[in-house]
Amino acid sequence: MEVMSWQFSSYVGRGLNSEQLNMLAEKLTVQSNYNDGHLTWAKFCKEHLPGKTFTFWTWLEAILDLIKKHILPLWIDGYIMGFVSKEKERLLLKDKMPGTFLLRFSESHLGGITFTWVDQSENGEVRFHSVEPYNKGRLSALPFADILRDYKVIMAENIPENPLKYLYPDIPKDKAFGKHYSSQPCEVSRPTERGDKGYVPSVFIPISTIRSDSTEPQCPSDLLPMSPSAYAVLRENLSPTTIETAMNSPYCAE
Repeated sequence: MEVMSWQFSSYVGRGLNSEQLNMLAEKLTVQSNYNDGHLTWAKFCKEHLPGKTFTFWTWLEAILDLIKKHILPLWIDGYIMGFVSKEKERLLLKDKMPGTFLLRFSESHLGGITFTWVDQSENGEVRFHSVEPYNKGRLSALPFADILRDYKVIMAENIPENPLKYLYPDIPKDKAFGKHYSSQPCEVSRPTERGDKGYVPSVFIPISTIRSDSTEPQCPSDLLPMSPSAYAVLRENLSPTTIETAMNSPYCAE
């Protein structure tokens, strides 16, 4: 398993710690103490992971490619926990302040990264929310740091808010990722002409809708394509009416 850490260190500038290696060892059904585990070549790169259509190495290689091309600065800073199971994720977050979140690699999507945050219902019940994993296609449209900064949830009462406050364990989000933001939140330029094939240029806004009466974590939504001018209106006003109008605008790119 140390060879795996070396692979990360040499290719993406930061190796794996003991907790990350333990998670990988468990994923390979090797005993938790990876130093004593033995791994066959077939299990590493030929046999499919349980319940999956890909091998362990295919999964790991896709993550390396994602880090290298799209989230390298965040990985080098050590802010991506990355290799953590859903069960461990909930144990880590359950006693944290509402709005605390962590970043982990998807176990079901090749080359995907997601974030999960914790909050509480009105009766004090702890709730966890995870978003659909972002892959290289989605991250080519919008930098991941900007997604974390601008991510919005529209609750049942149609009030948008950013639920991401503290990177686990308690680092203010802007302190962790501020230097990686690519632009100011409201910085949107108006298009001067139509793009290729007559389409209106578009930008992408990460928005999810979560029902306030839901007792289960929700993973809805995708990036919503919208013209820059409509996006500027959304950012400036950020009222429910403006959001609904913009999302249904005939100027949205197809």
